[in-house]
Amino acid sequence: MTHHEHHHELPTAGRELTAVSISATLHCLTGCAIGEVLGMILGAAFGWSNLASIVVSVLLAFFFGYLLTIRPVLAAGVYDFLTGLRIVKRRAEWHGR
Repeated sequence: MTHHEHHHELPTAGRELTAVSISATLHCLTGCAIGEVLGMILGAAFGWSNLASIVVSVLLAFFFGYLLTIRPVLAAGVYDFLTGLRIVKRRAEWHGR
């Protein structure tokens, strides 16, 4: 079985696209929450300033948000990580993130 046989085409309309979008958005929100909480925990544990804690929290929120968002995109039929990352980035830009 080839690599491409493991995937199906990414939906472009209809309920399938809505399902992928909802899944990716929920994964994004979950990742952002994980990053923000983890950043605050690290800041408190290491005695960082408020600014340092906020900066680390935001960076971790973006990291975990993108990391978890790309999972449903890849599962929906995108063949490689970089293409999935480009799709997620465009979605984030479209939503004003």
